[in-house]
Order: sequence, then C-alpha cells, then structure tokens
Amino acid sequence: MSIMPQIKTRWGLFLFLISFVFIGADVFVSIKYPFFPNTGFYLKIVPGLGLTFSIVSLFIGHLSFPRVQNLKVYLFAYLSGLSGIGYFLFFLPPFISPLPVTPESFPLFIYAMTSINLLSIPLVPSHVKYHTARHIVIALLTIQCVVMLIFRFSTVALFPVIDIGYHNFFDPSCITCAGILIFVIVLSIWRVRHDFFLGGILAGTGLVYAAAWISHVYFVYQNAEPLFFATAPLYSNFGIIVHWFAHMEHRISFDPLLHIYNRDYCSRIISEQSTLDLSPPLSVAMIDIDHFKNVNDTYGHQAGDMILHSVAQTIYKEAQPGGVACRYGGEEIVVFFPQKNIAQTVPVVENIRKAIEKTKTRTAKKNISVSVSCGVSCKEESGQTIMDVIQAADKALYKAKEGGRNQVKSGKTISMTAGKK
Repeated sequence: MSIMPQIKTRWGLFLFLISFVFIGADVFVSIKYPFFPNTGFYLKIVPGLGLTFSIVSLFIGHLSFPRVQNLKVYLFAYLSGLSGIGYFLFFLPPFISPLPVTPESFPLFIYAMTSINLLSIPLVPSHVKYHTARHIVIALLTIQCVVMLIFRFSTVALFPVIDIGYHNFFDPSCITCAGILIFVIVLSIWRVRHDFFLGGILAGTGLVYAAAWISHVYFVYQNAEPLFFATAPLYSNFGIIVHWFAHMEHRISFDPLLHIYNRDYCSRIISEQSTLDLSPPLSVAMIDIDHFKNVNDTYGHQAGDMILHSVAQTIYKEAQPGGVACRYGGEEIVVFFPQKNIAQTVPVVENIRKAIEKTKTRTAKKNISVSVSCGVSCKEESGQTIMDVIQAADKALYKAKEGGRNQVKSGKTISMTAGKK
C-alpha cells in the first residue's frame, strides 16, 4: 500500500466533533419549542425539511462517484437519503393523504436498516469500476425499498417491539445503541482512517442516529427524534461536500503516479504561495534517477513507472519528519527541508540515496534496483529566492552526475545581491 502525504487524508476528528454541535442544536430546539403548541412545526416543517435534505442526499450520491470514484461515498449518500425518506414519507407523512396506521415495528426497522448501512459502508471496497458501483447501489436501494414497503404496510409486527417509556441508560436498548455506535466508530477508524475525513463523517452520522434512538426510547425526549432524522442527512451532506473539496485539493496538489506533491504544488512553493515555512535556513535537495532512460528502453515504460513510484515513496519516507517531496519533472524529484541547514540535510539525503540503492522494485520481468544522484543547497539569507536555491542544488546535482553518479554533492546558493555584484 502506498504511503500518502499526510495532507487532507486524516480520519476527520473535527467533522466528528461538529456532529455534537448538530445534536446540541436539535436538543436546544426540542426543549425551547415543545411539541405542544408547536404541532405544525413538528408535523409539517420538520418532515418537509427532512425530506428535502434526504432528497438532496440522493442527488449528492448521484454526483459523487464521477467526482471522487469512491463506492463508500456513493453508498453513504444514497443510503443516508433513503433512511430519511423512509422515516418521513412513511412514518411522518406531511404532504400526502393519511396512510394506514404505521406498525409499531416500522421505526425499529428504520433504525435497524440505518445501523446495518453504517456498519457495512466501511467494509465495502473504495475503488471499483463505475458500472460495478452502479449495479451495487441499485441492487441495495431496490432491496431496501422493497423490504421497507413490506414492513410499512404489513398488518402485523414483523420486528420486535420495544416498550416506549422511561428507561435507565443501562437497559438493553441503550446498550445495543451504544454498542452499534462504538462498532461504527471502530470500523471507521480501522477502514476509513485515511480517506479525506470520511471516517469522521461516518462516525458523526452514527452519533446523530444514536441520539435519535435515545430520543425514541425515552418518551420525554420523543419530540427531538424527527429533528435528529432531519439533521442526519443535512450533516452527512455537509460532510460529503467537505470530502469532495478535500479530494479535489488532493488531485490538484498530488501526482497520481508517484503519490507525492506534483509540479503545480512545487510551483506554489517556488512562488511562495504555499503554507510551507520558507524562512532561512531552508535546504533543497534535487534527486535524479541514474540512467533512467536505459530502464525504460530495457524493461518498458510500465516497469519505469513502477520504479519511479518506488523511488518517490522511498524519498518520501526517508525525508520524514519535515521533508516535503515534489515531482519536479520527468524522473527528477525536489525535496524541501524547512529549518534545516546543509550540515543537517546532507546526512538525510545520503540516507535517501542508500535506501534507494538497497531497494529492489518487483516488475513483471525481474526485480530491478536503481541509484540516484543528489544535489543539495541551502537558503541562508532572506534575500535569496527559492529559485536561487533550486538552481544551486541543480548545479550540485550536475556535479554528482559528472563525478560518477550515485552520490550526494552540495553547493552554495549565491544571493541576489552577490549575483548583481
């Protein structure tokens, strides 16, 4: 598994904590505006908003796969919308003629279906073919819709009915709810911890539904239940949009083959438009694969791509902590070392060179090892530009190649004022 730069790939703790804000707002509204005399609010406005947010979830699901190519997001949006539509359209219908009396087991079925969805989403593969993803989603939606209709219009209870009333927090219903929530959080951390905040979004959605379940079981809080069901798709929609932006930022900044920063991000560093600390000292290493053209000519471009990826990942790992690796062009990679001088950087780059020399990349034909030549320079004065440092490192790289390759050379950066003299 490739090691990705730890930018925008974290679990999503902040988004998980935001779910507490949504829950707190629902609790505040339910206390501030009790069911009586605000029946119109709970029977018309809240279901109308809940249905709207749920339909938007379906729309977001439809748009998700072409943009992020992730089956987890695709399923999450669709199934989140389906839970809200099932709850409001069949349990609290605001705009349609009265339906047959809702079986007591139906709300419990909604909770069970939602729990199964939240537990299963982290387990499905993220990346599948588009047609496969589409067939999976259509099949699951069809099955759940049919089962939902059976439960809704059945004349007998098809699901165990839990007595609604005053309970303590240690009865089986609350323990089950807590257990499912813990499983959702554990699965999201285990399976979705590096997926652009998606893990935290899943866990936060589970927390909102857990709050809805508590309000369902405890009669005194029951008017909060429809608020939670309206909030759940709103929160998940907000989280998925954040996931979209994080994923798009990743695409803009990262090389899809090497899984390090790309040339565009490197250009942002050079033009001082990134968040990287560029104050002196700032060391730069230019690293180039020796005789890479021979590798492509001998073993083919697919093997060359595999070696490029392997070298880039070795550079990324060995440059930590603090090193920022970017693809500079072709097989050339530049690494920025904020707040490190030449004396601190050269040993790190030497370790990179040795690690690459020892690494054997498995290709279709054979295991291949390559070497690299490296040039290092440092920004020592504020008047020196990043391009000055890169040019000095590039000259040092040229010396390393001239001196026999597979070695590290350092060079002194000439300041702009010295250059003018």
